[in-house]
Amino acid sequence: MREAFGSHFATPNPWGNKVGLYDLGQGWQRVGVRPFATEQLRLSAGVDDLMAATAAPAVAAYVSNSSCAHLEGRTPAGPSFSLHLPNNDEPCGYQHVEDSPRRVDPDLAVHALGTWAVEAGRTPSTEAITAIMGSEQDNLPVMEDAVLALSAALGFPSGAEILPVINPDDPAFDDYQRVIRMADIRAAREKYMASRGWPLDDDEKATAEDHDYLRFRDLLWSSVYGGGATRDELVAQHDQLAARWKKQ
Repeated sequence: MREAFGSHFATPNPWGNKVGLYDLGQGWQRVGVRPFATEQLRLSAGVDDLMAATAAPAVAAYVSNSSCAHLEGRTPAGPSFSLHLPNNDEPCGYQHVEDSPRRVDPDLAVHALGTWAVEAGRTPSTEAITAIMGSEQDNLPVMEDAVLALSAALGFPSGAEILPVINPDDPAFDDYQRVIRMADIRAAREKYMASRGWPLDDDEKATAEDHDYLRFRDLLWSSVYGGGATRDELVAQHDQLAARWKKQ
């Protein structure tokens, strides 16, 4: 999941967390995630990989500026789709990480989504899917909400939120927050320049401190929902980093 879509999971806040990690029942989960600057979103290939890893249908939506969405769906049996929401011929005005899908005949779009849902063992609402895919942008809610409405139309319940076991904004990691934003930017810039064979001055490259904190970030975000380090282990590693670089 992180390799395909990124590591920055949406975590709880005072206003709720509609795009956090949710258990939808019967083995299904839904989660919101975005890449850091040093990560690259692989929307189409990521859905392919997720389907292959789970041997189950998979779907992802890339939401741009809460205004439009690029939808990709796959099933092991073959049916797939690549759709844009809203589904019209007008340029959405937002840059997509992959080419924005062209308009699909509304009946074909509804059929593709319904077929995906049936392959996923759901009972879709053709009427609800038709209403969403036939709506113009001005008639759609904030796109995150439109995607959640489409999930419901495909036959998925709202589900129960799975709370993180590690808070990435834990005050114990305050020194990490100080360093990591610029470290991410410098490392991403260095990676981009190298990919094009362009030179970069040494003083503009990511530092040894940056790389240390980026490794810590990777461990931290791989632990947010369990399966990584414990909080005590993360605090100990963070304190070691802070002490090491405070001496420099």
